[in-house]
Amino acid sequence: MQDSDNSYLDPNYQCIKWQPHQQNKWTPLYDANCKELPMPTYRVDADKGFNFSLADDAFVCQKKNHFQVTVYIGMLGDPKYIKTSDGLQPIDCFYLKLNGVKVEAVNQSISVEQSQSDRSKRPFKPVMVTLPSEQVTKVTVGRLHFSETTANNMRKKGKPNPDQRYFMLVVALHAQSHSQSYTVAAQASERIIVRASNPGQFESDSEVLWQRGQLPDSVYHHGRVGINTDRPDEALVVHGNLKVMGSLVHPSDIRAKENVQEVNTTDNLKRISQMRLVHYQYKPEFAATVGIENTAETGVIAQEVQQILPEAVKEGGDVVCSNGETISNLLVVNKDLIFMENVGAVKELCKLTDNLETRIDELERWSRKLAKLRRLDSMKSTVSGSTVSFFFCMLNSYFVYIVYFILICNMFVYVCTNHQGKCLVLLTLLGNKSFSDSDSDYNFNVICVLLLQNSAPDQGCISQRFMQGTILALVIVMAFRLD
Repeated sequence: MQDSDNSYLDPNYQCIKWQPHQQNKWTPLYDANCKELPMPTYRVDADKGFNFSLADDAFVCQKKNHFQVTVYIGMLGDPKYIKTSDGLQPIDCFYLKLNGVKVEAVNQSISVEQSQSDRSKRPFKPVMVTLPSEQVTKVTVGRLHFSETTANNMRKKGKPNPDQRYFMLVVALHAQSHSQSYTVAAQASERIIVRASNPGQFESDSEVLWQRGQLPDSVYHHGRVGINTDRPDEALVVHGNLKVMGSLVHPSDIRAKENVQEVNTTDNLKRISQMRLVHYQYKPEFAATVGIENTAETGVIAQEVQQILPEAVKEGGDVVCSNGETISNLLVVNKDLIFMENVGAVKELCKLTDNLETRIDELERWSRKLAKLRRLDSMKSTVSGSTVSFFFCMLNSYFVYIVYFILICNMFVYVCTNHQGKCLVLLTLLGNKSFSDSDSDYNFNVICVLLLQNSAPDQGCISQRFMQGTILALVIVMAFRLD
């Protein structure tokens, strides 16, 4: 639905919000082929005459001042019939009807008056409209007044009356058939206070809302503050970007807290792992309404977070986009809770990392111990064989030397006693200290021959039996050495 006058699309333009009124009473339309048509697009905009009062948290209309509304109707198809209790009936005409209703009793109607060119006031008469097919029709109705004021408008101790009563303005599209009127579409405004007094009488209320604070260079405001929005539902609502050069701080003193419990970081890690991180862009009509740039961002989806961490999601009220689309109960996300979930998840990952490092250290220690045991086993198997052979070899050598020594001593005594001439030969053989094993064997054989050649029964120093036993022992030892 487009029109040359797009002033109502400005998100900074403060106007009354509208919502469908008594949809259960709307009547469907049919074309010439008795086929049901889609509901027409229907939008109402209050052009002037309504001012929002922070003190009253409502729009205020002065009874003596004019207000004006503009209606945009987009007809899809060519309506010819309307459905009634008697079946389909031909449509005679369409018209707009305006009236007020009481908020506490919507069935009580408040008539609307319209000023004439001579400044006289007359009851408002419905405005006939023509609705061409597949087009948007714009109808503006001005110089309107409420016929009466709301009740309990007087202040109490300078404050709004707690028993204040409100009106709603209803703008309806009707179809007429056989002198009967049927509602096709209707929208009702937000609550309105209709006053007969001069607005200047209530200016002191705004002064109470904004005043100098107790600290230097400070301003005190009682109530909610909206920037680029006329409907703040929190202490501060900003439609647009917020630049903070400092830090945002939150109360965290243990003295201000109770029911303090340690969280299970395992659950934090589990929830964070289930959250999906996405790239996205806001729809242009939504970005224009809330005053943000339509750039690519990274974040989460509120509906998905609501399934995982419900306390991090809350409803932010209805948002009417610049194209007329309404997002009911817009979901907003508390990113501080998600941040703290990330802190718990990181702590759990630290625990897992520490456990893994401990297990790795234990495995490394066991690996070193096993390697050491394998080396010891290898050394034992090697040493067990070589040590035995080395022991017997050394034992054999020492035994041979001992036998050599005993035999040489005996032979030396024998030779010196009976054969002084051969003593020199024996001394020469014994004096050769550098002979090898083969030389020693040869010298041994020579000594044995000398002894055997000169042995006699009448030897006095060494008996023949002793010499034979000694030689036999030497032969056996030499046999072992050869092995």
